[in-house]
Amino acid sequence: MRRVLLSLPMVCLGALLLFPGLGQAFSEWQSEEASLSLRGFTGLGAAYSRNPEAAAFYDSREDLFWDLDQRLLVTANYRENSRFDLNLLQNIRATPNSGLSASPAGAERSGLLTWQQHASTNSEANLSVDTAAFHYVQGNTEWSLGRQPVNLATTMYFSPNDFFAPFSAQTFYRAYKSGVDSGRAEVRLGNLAQLSLIGVLGYSPESDTDAEWRNRPDWSRNSLLARLAVNRHDWEWALLGGSVRDQRITGGSLQGELFDWLGVRAEGHYAAPEREGVAGGAEVSVGIEHRFANSLELRLEQFHHGQGYSSREALNQALAAGNLREGYTGRDYTALGVSYEFSPLLTGQALLLVNWSDHSQLLSLNGVYSLSDEAELAVTLSLPKGKRPENGSVGSEFGLVPITLACAFRVYY
Repeated sequence: MRRVLLSLPMVCLGALLLFPGLGQAFSEWQSEEASLSLRGFTGLGAAYSRNPEAAAFYDSREDLFWDLDQRLLVTANYRENSRFDLNLLQNIRATPNSGLSASPAGAERSGLLTWQQHASTNSEANLSVDTAAFHYVQGNTEWSLGRQPVNLATTMYFSPNDFFAPFSAQTFYRAYKSGVDSGRAEVRLGNLAQLSLIGVLGYSPESDTDAEWRNRPDWSRNSLLARLAVNRHDWEWALLGGSVRDQRITGGSLQGELFDWLGVRAEGHYAAPEREGVAGGAEVSVGIEHRFANSLELRLEQFHHGQGYSSREALNQALAAGNLREGYTGRDYTALGVSYEFSPLLTGQALLLVNWSDHSQLLSLNGVYSLSDEAELAVTLSLPKGKRPENGSVGSEFGLVPITLACAFRVYY
């Protein structure tokens, strides 16, 4: 049964490719009170990486990866106040070697809705429910329950207030955000204010070396947050408070424009640990941005990561003790991003990340070419700079990142 579940999306994709007429099955149906929308997505990617000479972190100097994503997206509406969203994800990929990364951890959610099969020693197939949430509007309140994306971010690259499966700064493709098991209430307090109440279930990993999550919630890792947002003079001000896993959170955000020309975004919080042995600190990100008439867009962000390591020595001590935290390792970062439309079909992006704690850098270049209204080709090049690892110790955060060239083909239907 497990093998059949994992193979079913592949069979569906094969049928679509062999018999294009079947693509009409992904369509819309509507009656007086209800509607149903079926959509699909296929993404095929390949990447080559040149790893640092560090046997403690990488098995080889070179790696070739591939990745296939297939999604079935369902939206069902009943009357004007009820909606159900479903996102089924089939992923087949080459499993990467071990190594540190600046990317935050994946979605922490129950393993009950994920089925995994190892096709070989270096590849695996996963079928998971990425989103399955019911939404109901009653008066001035929208209730949401199930597996759904939860995003409280205001800034673009560094998003300290995005606690659940955040994107890393160098992620260019952000069409789909992983869902977490949660409940949410959005209460409209007039035209210019809104109160958000969010509860998210927490889970423990299966083991210290396993990235899979347990099936049952770990009640000590549950999260409960409240956010009040108010719009005044075209500026949004928000206050945030509650608990996230084992930390008490107090923070806020703002966003708006100065002189109708310069966009300003800021967010942050202070995390106070609820138990001993967990580090706390301030997490603050501030950014400015402007888009010119010729489509050139510039964005600059500064990030203070109070829970990061202040030195290379502190980082290696945590690594040796086996309690290295996920996510960014330094204390202070700068991100400079550029985007430009070279033509209606070709868009280019560049991002420079600087870790001021160890003075390492990461330059990422991305180009997207539109092949049609439903297909695109993307190429990404990542060029790290920093002190390389020596004798099993980390020289710098981005110095441990491999040089990577990746290509992705995406189709929407």
